[in-house]
Amino acid sequence: MSEEDEPAAARTAGPEPEGGEAACWLNRVCPECDAVLDTAPPAVCHRCGAEVRAG
Repeated sequence: MSEEDEPAAARTAGPEPEGGEAACWLNRVCPECDAVLDTAPPAVCHRCGAEVRAG
């Protein structure tokens, strides 16, 4: 089989790109003021000072 017989998509297909950030940041949302936390819980909200627990 020559390159002419091979579909163009098969010749140009490269590796799958890696994913970016996680889709869900719900665990980083402060339940008191809805701010997005800088770090994963357990943490203290930078806006209102509420303690945000993991889980």
